[in-house]
Amino acid sequence: MAEGFRLYFLVYYGLGIVVALITVATDYLRSAPVGQRPEGAGRHLLPLLVLVMLLLPPFLIFLRAGEIEAEWVPVRILGVAMSLYTAGMELWVATALGRFLVARAVVFQDHALITQGPYRFLRHPDYSGLLALWLGAGLGSLNGWLVMLFPLFVIGLSMEARLEERLLESKFGETYRVYAYGKRRFVPQLGVRAL
Repeated sequence: MAEGFRLYFLVYYGLGIVVALITVATDYLRSAPVGQRPEGAGRHLLPLLVLVMLLLPPFLIFLRAGEIEAEWVPVRILGVAMSLYTAGMELWVATALGRFLVARAVVFQDHALITQGPYRFLRHPDYSGLLALWLGAGLGSLNGWLVMLFPLFVIGLSMEARLEERLLESKFGETYRVYAYGKRRFVPQLGVRAL
């Protein structure tokens, strides 16, 4: 049974890599004029995080590096459930963002502030999905390395989220501050109705 969970996550990441490559290719073929982007090293943070997120987990899972030799089926099922949350969230994000879905932190000259779909509940639903996938892969494959590295991935995505929030605030000002007030970054607040 453990092998089935392991294979599930390897296939999931394989598909994720294909989708990421299509997204990046589409993004760079677009000719929309960019209004703002992060300066300096911050400009390269998201591509680096995406590379690590797409390559390190399947590499560790494939090599069984850090794998805990146990069945722990409920933990593994929780990991699969988290990966399904990721799939749903990423599709919802893509639908909500439309042409503003890009593989880099930018604000276009004609950028619109998206507040519908998953953005009603979270400021960064895309990153919420990526975090759920990382932790879900760690739990689903019982990979201790992925679980132990999870806080570093949270820190990296938090840094990227702050960069994006600054870009959005510089573009939309008070409108963005009002939108962001009371919304969490990555984890939806359950039981609270979004405005």
